[in-house]
Amino acid sequence: MVNCVKETAHSLASALAAYGVTDIFSSPGSRNAPLIIAFARHQELTVRPVVDERSAAFIALGHALVSRRPAALVCTSGTALLNYAPAIAEAYYRKVALIVISADRPAEWIGQDDSQTMAQPGALGNIVKASYTLRGEISGDRDRWMANRVLNEALQTALTRRPGPVHINVSFDEPLTSETVELPRPGFRKIDLMLPPRRLAVEDARRLASEATNREVLVVGGFCPPSSALNRAFSKIAPLPGVVVVADALANLNVLGILSRPDLMLDSELLRKPSSRPSLLITFGGGLLSKKLKEYLRRAEIAEHWHVGENDSLIDSYFSLTRRIEISEDEFFPRFANAMEYLARGREPGMGEFKSLWHEAAFRCEESQAARQLTGDSAKWSDRSAILTLLSSLPREWNLQLSNGLTPRYAVIGDACRFHRRDCNRGVSGIDGSVSTALGASLAYKGTTVLLTGDTSMQYDIAALSSDLLSPRLKIVVINNGGGGIFRKIASTRALPELERYFACDLRLPLASLAEAYGLAYFKASSADELARSLTGFISTADRPALLEIQTATTKG
Repeated sequence: MVNCVKETAHSLASALAAYGVTDIFSSPGSRNAPLIIAFARHQELTVRPVVDERSAAFIALGHALVSRRPAALVCTSGTALLNYAPAIAEAYYRKVALIVISADRPAEWIGQDDSQTMAQPGALGNIVKASYTLRGEISGDRDRWMANRVLNEALQTALTRRPGPVHINVSFDEPLTSETVELPRPGFRKIDLMLPPRRLAVEDARRLASEATNREVLVVGGFCPPSSALNRAFSKIAPLPGVVVVADALANLNVLGILSRPDLMLDSELLRKPSSRPSLLITFGGGLLSKKLKEYLRRAEIAEHWHVGENDSLIDSYFSLTRRIEISEDEFFPRFANAMEYLARGREPGMGEFKSLWHEAAFRCEESQAARQLTGDSAKWSDRSAILTLLSSLPREWNLQLSNGLTPRYAVIGDACRFHRRDCNRGVSGIDGSVSTALGASLAYKGTTVLLTGDTSMQYDIAALSSDLLSPRLKIVVINNGGGGIFRKIASTRALPELERYFACDLRLPLASLAEAYGLAYFKASSADELARSLTGFISTADRPALLEIQTATTKG
């Protein structure tokens, strides 16, 4: 039996446990063997092996998002680290703390044509909050002190203020393991971090509320994790006269009075009325899923714009920012809502023209959408009709995961907000890793997680189906429209003669065979009637993961 655990690996395991990072996703290798051994033998850590590093990183991302706990990744040296990059970029822009730990050769062997070596320090560049380098071997108290200091700093950086990924690169010399009995050594010394309170002061809340009162206020929310504090705050803000709240489904706000289908509203005559323009825009959360809403905000020439949130940079994506409020949404909106509600007590009841225009537009669009589904349009089998039917049929207590492409665009004009929680990798909006992200999310949620994905995105992440982490709590719906359906819709590519060969790529994905090979229950629908029948079995399957293939015509949808 291999008894020896290298001291830095031992310290890393203790450091992770001390900071509450107990979920580790490892990929096999020899150079990272000291790390895997140390983590696997630590009683407070749970190590889950995932062969493919790219998939491992997305699984860790999904798990961290839903569990609201940081996760760690462990890989061997060489290009293994680079496979983490797409998920790490997504984590950076979604403010998710992932601890990336890569094993490395000693520095003197880098650039010497030694096997499986490359310059790993800084390899993740500007998609991590910080990078750190340690030697695996401890030669004395000064090395031990430095390792302790660096590990405290790295974990504090990842977990505090604006959370995000950090990279810890550890070089190990040979022998990597041995039969030597390990000697007792001092444990990791955690250094406490005290952060001054950053909750919005009452006097600031009152001042800002007084500036917003008696104005036409449009509050716009992008992607956010679910928050009971935020939902309570907006239950007070949304009913206020003169205030309109528009939020993506991915904002995870479940409050009456919030307008959640901007793509439908912004097709209406609303925009042609000058009185529908706000005098104050307040934004929060990440980027918007709705392209039409983004375009409206960029054209609207809004006089005053506040952005709320903890960010590393100034965000002025609507060309109108006048105030940057650098505080988390959970710390800003509760007191701001209380102050706004207090000041509104003396105002006359009623919506006012600004708010009435927005809510009437929303009501008309809801009626139009319902009518469309009940008339001839519902008989037209397409990506859109299939997704809208699916969203209205699945249990609302499920967590909804969306891939990128056409699926989230149709999902947000459907009833996506009815689900318990909604997520999509919109930090950088890549189509890779959606299955792995959903898999990781399903590990952290005791209920059912359903992924709605397109066939191209599914193709990118088939490796996730081979994971032994798959469970009956994960269900997958694939819209199979013969390739990249979004390219048949967007203006930049839909009329090109090269569309099918070079953009849509006429994908033929053998989903039935894949489901059988990986042990998933398989269901198929190529019409509205078949979908209704297949959904019964798909929803009720409880003994293994399930995959529903929805075949639609390769049209513009």
